[in-house]
Amino acid sequence: MYDLAKLLHLVSAIVWMGGMTFMLFALRPAALALLEPQPRARLMGAVWQRFFRLVLVAVVVLFATGSHLYTTAFKAAKAATGVGSVPLGWNLMLGLGLLMMLAFGHIYFAGFAKFRRAVAAAEWPQAAQAAGQIHKLVVLNFVLGWLAIASVRLVH
Repeated sequence: MYDLAKLLHLVSAIVWMGGMTFMLFALRPAALALLEPQPRARLMGAVWQRFFRLVLVAVVVLFATGSHLYTTAFKAAKAATGVGSVPLGWNLMLGLGLLMMLAFGHIYFAGFAKFRRAVAAAEWPQAAQAAGQIHKLVVLNFVLGWLAIASVRLVH
């Protein structure tokens, strides 16, 4: 079960981080360079709708598997040494992961909802403003994700 949880955790992180990488460095720059504001907003809305659904699943899987991995390691350390502890990097990853989940919740339930309403009402300046806020939070999550990856690999 532990190995399956690790695999699912890793796959979910790859989906989320890979999607952010694609959006930040490929899709968004190409859409900005080639499309007028209205078609770009419609494209980004359709892409975000699909991607954010994947991220919602990834967040649930990351939380469930991360909780399992963390508590299993904590219990194993306590059984082996009498003291329950996990490496500092795990604690950092947990904190950063929770921040990422909160930021994503804001992206999806506030920013993306605002963006969709603006596009549906053809309020293009408001859609652009919401898209800009989403972009900033995706950049934040991208940085937090790399910090989480680095912390679990580099901090002991």
